[in-house]
Amino acid sequence: MFAVEVALAVWICRDAATVTTYRLYLNTRADAAHSNAVERFDVEGSRVVPQVAVRDSHDRIEFPSGAEWPATIRVQVRPAERARYELRWREADAELVLARGESATPAEIAAAIPARRGSVVLINDGALAWIDPRIITDLRVTKRAVALAMLTAVSIALWRRGPRHSAAYASRLAVYRLSAAAAGAVIALLGLEAGLRALGNRAPPPILLERHDLGEVRRDPRWEYTPRYGRRLRPLVSDVSEWRYGDIVRMGFVPAAASEGVMHRFEFQTDAEGFRNDRTRERIDVAALGDSFTDAMTLDNASAWPRLLERNTGLIVQNYGTAGFGPQQELRVLTDVALPHHPSVVVVAYFAGNDIFDAEAFDEYERSGGTVRRPDPGWQIRNVVSRADTWFVVSAWHAVRRWASNGARVEASAASPVRVPPAAEHALAFDRGMFSIPVNGRPLRWAFMPPYLNTLRMSRQDLTARSGWPLAKRAIAAMRDVSRDAGAELVVMFLPMKSQIYLPIVASALPHADVVRALRYSLPDGDIDVAAMLKNRRAQNEMLRAFCLDSGIRFVDMTDVLEARVHEGENVYFPDESHLNEVGHAIVAAELAAFLRVRAP
Repeated sequence: MFAVEVALAVWICRDAATVTTYRLYLNTRADAAHSNAVERFDVEGSRVVPQVAVRDSHDRIEFPSGAEWPATIRVQVRPAERARYELRWREADAELVLARGESATPAEIAAAIPARRGSVVLINDGALAWIDPRIITDLRVTKRAVALAMLTAVSIALWRRGPRHSAAYASRLAVYRLSAAAAGAVIALLGLEAGLRALGNRAPPPILLERHDLGEVRRDPRWEYTPRYGRRLRPLVSDVSEWRYGDIVRMGFVPAAASEGVMHRFEFQTDAEGFRNDRTRERIDVAALGDSFTDAMTLDNASAWPRLLERNTGLIVQNYGTAGFGPQQELRVLTDVALPHHPSVVVVAYFAGNDIFDAEAFDEYERSGGTVRRPDPGWQIRNVVSRADTWFVVSAWHAVRRWASNGARVEASAASPVRVPPAAEHALAFDRGMFSIPVNGRPLRWAFMPPYLNTLRMSRQDLTARSGWPLAKRAIAAMRDVSRDAGAELVVMFLPMKSQIYLPIVASALPHADVVRALRYSLPDGDIDVAAMLKNRRAQNEMLRAFCLDSGIRFVDMTDVLEARVHEGENVYFPDESHLNEVGHAIVAAELAAFLRVRAP
């Protein structure tokens, strides 16, 4: 009887631990990907929330399901306006409606699906977002739990009625002690689980890495929200920054296995005004404004272009960049913080990848009174997760196994190093978003950031028609005016996105069909018109140059000098990151120093 009770308890625990969630990602869809649906991973509260945003008024997305036992599909619908939605189950030629509705507000859907092969179909009529669509296997342990309770009751009754001095009593006593030991082990594990959960952000980094894969967001003490700026750096931060995979990997566009995963570690600090400087200085010569391409979040501050510009020129250069800032926030930084330090030159770094879109996002933030915040970017989390995977003790176990596995690989590599044939070093390759192409006889590896690559689909006419372009122009013109009033001159510096520099290399190195297939990995929806993307490559350069010329603003474009270095066979961006590397920052600083010396007023 005891053996049966143990078997039932183990069976119940096993089923409870293996209740599995299967998230529905677009790369697993069963139908032809002709829709304009896009996948995003936004941070909401303390978690990363996957969502499929559908821009078309009518769309249909189908996901295969092969659950071996009954399951439930769960999803939230968030309409942009009033929209109709429908969930269907399809197998062979038959379709069953699971849920349907019409709403202008978010709605939760939960519907049972059968334990057989078929497809879940999401249908919309009107723009909406499907929030975290997932299939969760059902837990069915009621009968076993009742049987276990009944057997346990019988066991207790027999224990009380049995003789106290017999071989049977001794065996029951042994069973009791074994049960007590098992209960003690369970209590210890529960205590360990509670302790690890209580540690929160203070848990060991390997465990936090496991939790990161599950979509848990840990508080970053370097950042704060303010009504005037939105999200910005805190003053007087003293920390160590560490990253192994770039934003293109972290956001789920390229799998970690396709990247080298080089560790970057450096001191991270902010001054009393909340910017990446060693200290606040009363008087400065140059104020450097911009976003993450100026504050250089991905490398040591000593390698950022503002610091290198100071070394190259002997001028006092203060870094006022902040990741995520757009032109309007940079204008506020200029008036609130930079101009009181009496600079003679103000350099604003315009980043082609997102400044127009950042202007639109901050305008919406302002018009809503700060209630509409742009979602913090998340990353692609694991799409198959069992309930046991969510336990901290399991995360700790996986962390230990990963550590042991990494140690074994290091020892094996040291014992028998892998020799790469010289020919392979210069071979053309494309692996899950990562290009490997020889340039000037030297192998270069890089991946594109899909949202920035998608910008090349927009012509100059498309970009100027966006609301963000006049917003950006007004902010830059205001920077010119307030700078002049303060006795300073504004310089606009154009910083290109990686796709502007590297797309011509891809187009010339690979056959056209291979280029289309490779870009399709990053841009799964819509047409891939390589010729149009190459034509649009310098659309923003031309727009900004013309605006600055008409507005009497000095303008310097870094595209040519960065492109020239890449054609020499040297990366100027991190391979799996959208940002400039140390070489790119050094090039920008040298070119800007030469520009300021030649064009000094």
